[in-house]
Amino acid sequence: MLTIDITSLSTGIHHVEFAPSASQADLDPTTFSDVQVDAELQYHRDRILVKMHATATAELTCDRTLQPYDEALEGQYNVLFGPPSMVGQEGDEFEEVRPLDASDREIDLTDMVRDTLLLAIPQRRIAPGAEDEPIEREFGDTDDADEDDSAPVDPRWSALEELKDDE
Repeated sequence: MLTIDITSLSTGIHHVEFAPSASQADLDPTTFSDVQVDAELQYHRDRILVKMHATATAELTCDRTLQPYDEALEGQYNVLFGPPSMVGQEGDEFEEVRPLDASDREIDLTDMVRDTLLLAIPQRRIAPGAEDEPIEREFGDTDDADEDDSAPVDPRWSALEELKDDE
């Protein structure tokens, strides 16, 4: 868990840095490594604005070559911890408001770090240099296709080839 003790905070701006393990950030340790979190806390009486920046390295599988590769991930998230009456409000500087009771002794950033890094994974995963690699476009027995250009490459196409010949 990535928690920050708020009992000793004074009014003002505070910087906190974490280097948690992937499992501490609730991430898959076989995929994520080198997790770094830099948080700026703006503390004022009953409110704490957290501006968080998270980075990590993820081992992904290339969509083009199906080979594993490492991708540097980066994301940021801003959240306001405030009185429960503020929950549901939106602001220009933060994406969400979370409740902060006067009796709370710490704030937990675990789910924010996890979600920020998961959302930083690209939808299309292409390894560096993979765009230049050729993609095999012929499958099946290609020796027969070289002898007769009209023969289908994949034997499953033979039924369609017969339909074409009937026309």
